[in-house]
Amino acid sequence: MSAELQWMCIRSSSCFLVKKNCGIFSSEPNNLANKHSYKYSMVRRKAVGMRSAGDKGVELLTKRVKYVRRPKTLFVATRLSRDRRRVYRTIRRKLGKTGYRRDLIEPAVRRASAILASQRPRKIKTAKKA
Repeated sequence: MSAELQWMCIRSSSCFLVKKNCGIFSSEPNNLANKHSYKYSMVRRKAVGMRSAGDKGVELLTKRVKYVRRPKTLFVATRLSRDRRRVYRTIRRKLGKTGYRRDLIEPAVRRASAILASQRPRKIKTAKKA
């Protein structure tokens, strides 16, 4: 079944669909922007996802094109746990220069930035003595 036909079937009745006053969102696991649209959906032939890799780093998930009927091996997880600049550069290279999904480079970098920012330790502010 083609990805366009799958999207037509699930676009109005998906279990990941979240309707709010300010718009329609999606809670799909590999949706980078959390928007309910075909561009970010995981029914596409080539899908990209991002998740936290424990307490340090992120995992870049890419969908294998040839393993559609094997759900266990459908996604490949690449762990990126070096400094932030190398993580961003690796994401740009993996998605852009290899021609995988160039339109998802910026949303992937934004999601990685948010995940890495949440993993940084918080600074404890001390009260000034008067």
